[in-house]
Amino acid sequence: MYNTDMKTIYHLLFSLLFVFAFVACDKDDDKAIERTQLKLEASAQSVTLNQDAPDDVILSFSWNEATSLGPEYTFDYLFQIDIADNEFQSATDVVTLGANESVSYTSSQLYDLIVEKWGKTAGEPVSVEARVAARVNGPKFQYPEIAYTTVRVTTYIPRSQALYITGSATPGGTDLNNADKMTELSNGRLYNWKGQLTAGGFKFITTPGVALPSYNKGADNSTLVKRTTESDPDEYFQISDPGLYYIYISLKEMSISYKKLLYENLYLVGSATAAQWDLEKLVAMTPDNLNPNIFTYQGALQEGELKILAQREFNGTTFKPLVADGSIESTDVQVTPGEQPDYKWKITAEQAGLYKITLDTEKMEIKFEKQ
Repeated sequence: MYNTDMKTIYHLLFSLLFVFAFVACDKDDDKAIERTQLKLEASAQSVTLNQDAPDDVILSFSWNEATSLGPEYTFDYLFQIDIADNEFQSATDVVTLGANESVSYTSSQLYDLIVEKWGKTAGEPVSVEARVAARVNGPKFQYPEIAYTTVRVTTYIPRSQALYITGSATPGGTDLNNADKMTELSNGRLYNWKGQLTAGGFKFITTPGVALPSYNKGADNSTLVKRTTESDPDEYFQISDPGLYYIYISLKEMSISYKKLLYENLYLVGSATAAQWDLEKLVAMTPDNLNPNIFTYQGALQEGELKILAQREFNGTTFKPLVADGSIESTDVQVTPGEQPDYKWKITAEQAGLYKITLDTEKMEIKFEKQ
């Protein structure tokens, strides 16, 4: 795997490779061989993605050999795909292969590219454009030969799929009919749940009262595995420390994150916030999906003061700086069971603006980042 910097450099070089193909030629180019042999072909000119067979190949791209430049020259074939008419500004990573090879995509891969990477609306047809460049290796520099093709792709709107938590650690116990429904964040893909768990185990089912299919503990505590037959292992995620837990699941990645909550809610209050000092207008912070003990707020802060409450009352659990008129440039934070000492962070007129505030209640660190 390349790191981010290497990927950036590689993409830049690849982009320059295509630019070179259209740069003015020198005086010897009028003697150059006409190079039009390279063709890029798609397995279909239009496809409709199949949600019922997400892992089956639905579209392939293949190419032939580039125009020969003589026995001393060889070629590498560089392939990319992007939304059409985008100048390949958001293209996929470069794939380097040989002649007469191909690149294939499943329905789920194209869905992820079109909807999640390129931000197109699920269920609507879009055009995608592919290109392959024959990079020349030889004694003298030669421009690449390039071929393009376009395909019309219609995505699907993922069907809703309910998911329920069950097991001895859950409020409903081992009675499958009492399994607790999770919140579906993205149809059939992302889910979360917040609730009390006791010592014991838990797993997930798709229908109350029905044991299969279920989603069980995989190789570790962050991996899900789908159980479809009674002979499959019936492993549970285990809880040894009872309390309020937050669970986040991705069926797309077959992954799970679950953590005991230190605080269920956090709120901004103070003259620097939109709430002022009105408990009815507290500004809620947002817990992170993967670590719900990290809370964020993104929005305006004006000149004034602020602190953070864990309950809708001034004398409850309060996050505050270590000193009066605390600086937002410090990451230090303390939590007290009540209001006293009544320390607050101070926002000056010069500091006012749009901010992202991140409070990590496990590490006890806070960051104010001006946007």
